[in-house]
Amino acid sequence: MKTEVDLSESYKLLHPRPVVLVCAKGKDGKVNVMSCSWITPVSDDPPLIAISLWKEGYTHKLIDETGEFTVNIPSSKLLEQVWLAGIKSGSKTDKIRLLKFNLTPSKMVEAPGIEECLGALECKVKNRMEVEEQILYIAEVKRALADKTYFKKDVWTDEAELLLHCAGKTFSIPKLIKHKSQIF
Repeated sequence: MKTEVDLSESYKLLHPRPVVLVCAKGKDGKVNVMSCSWITPVSDDPPLIAISLWKEGYTHKLIDETGEFTVNIPSSKLLEQVWLAGIKSGSKTDKIRLLKFNLTPSKMVEAPGIEECLGALECKVKNRMEVEEQILYIAEVKRALADKTYFKKDVWTDEAELLLHCAGKTFSIPKLIKHKSQIF
């Protein structure tokens, strides 16, 4: 039997979702990182993703300045840093220094990647739209990187322990299940 869920919490029915670290670099050179689980692919030709960021947040202001950012894919080993990147304000704290991340230069955008992450997407904004309290960015992936130790045959392995956000302080990691149907 199903029970009704408060509409303000209905988005949680679509979780767990991958949580990523979004890096943006302002025109002044300051780099910020934030946690984000409201992210999804929206096209593969060209490769486009969508991210939704709170319009009062610092990261969206940096993205608006430059029109670019990186998406960094953490493993469960970075849970503490992912949590802190989500609750600390980049306008008040140097989160890169706080989280002790090593930044790596990108080739297609000015925003750096995070060395400790398993993969990264270098992205340029194509469209921006205000949606209530959020800013929705559609961005083209200009370069994609993955640690081949954990990304094999075009899929992340169980050993990658990709971090998924469930709700609040609850996270999980996925387990691969192979489809065994003989229909195809």
